[in-house]
Amino acid sequence: MSQHSHDPTTEMEKNWVAFKAREESLKAENLGRTVLLHDGEIVQIYNDSGDAYSIGCEKFGLGKFSIQTIGEKPRSLGILTMHIGS
Repeated sequence: MSQHSHDPTTEMEKNWVAFKAREESLKAENLGRTVLLHDGEIVQIYNDSGDAYSIGCEKFGLGKFSIQTIGEKPRSLGILTMHIGS
């Protein structure tokens, strides 16, 4: 029986790719709203980033989701601390 360890960096990367793929179409009707992403998929779009973050924590657990505000730079990734080098 093997244990699958969760890698927050991989989760974040999958979610970022999924978001970028749909960002332009999302901007048309959802500018300023917040997307909740999990496992490379858009789960839901919220009016409030606090709601998206709370629901992400509740449904998936800290570090296992991302939130992204449409039309803004990334700010919360559902992870307490994360440094991304260029």
